[in-house]
Amino acid sequence: MTVTRAQRKAETRQRILDAALRLLAGGRGVDGLGLREVAREAGLAPPSLYNHFPDMDGLGLALTDLACFRLREVMRQGRKELIVNDPSAGVRDLVERFFRYLSEYEAEFRLLIQQRMGNSVRYRRRIHREIQLFREELEEDARAVSAYRNLPDMDYRAASEAAVAVVFGFGMVALELSPAARAASVERAVVEVTMVFLGGRALAAGAQLGGDITPKALS
Repeated sequence: MTVTRAQRKAETRQRILDAALRLLAGGRGVDGLGLREVAREAGLAPPSLYNHFPDMDGLGLALTDLACFRLREVMRQGRKELIVNDPSAGVRDLVERFFRYLSEYEAEFRLLIQQRMGNSVRYRRRIHREIQLFREELEEDARAVSAYRNLPDMDYRAASEAAVAVVFGFGMVALELSPAARAASVERAVVEVTMVFLGGRALAAGAQLGGDITPKALS
């Protein structure tokens, strides 16, 4: 099969992105890379990189877009099944999918965390927008589960924001953990995300800190 010029260009572009991600895998930031270094890692002549990226900022934005797209695709897998499945199983599936993403694409997640806290407004806005999309989709799913199971309404936005914060917080910590410790953190994250949604329902039912919470209040 004949490979077109556009296909070759796309393959070379992906080759450059993959090379940059390998260099980032050790915990370095995009600001610490240079186009020549990336070119060597990709096995290309430095001038050829400029056919794809004008500078490191352009490459960094492309890497950020790739990481955001990959995270979104992984977290969307099977999300509609939450509506008809056991919500507890749905929460576990959400957390486990995130940690599988972390295991397979650790360099990309490190990039997202680094740039989310970095100096570039463009990076921060791009990542913030992606996190908000993740949050909005989780809110949509939580509403659908409540409607399907005829559960009382709650503050879905606050609950989804808290759940996303829990998951990403565990992801940041997990970057520095051993595989065994990561596995244990999955169980902890499942418990905490479950607490978020149970707490949201309790608050909607009028529960207060220090007060009695009965099963009836959460029905």
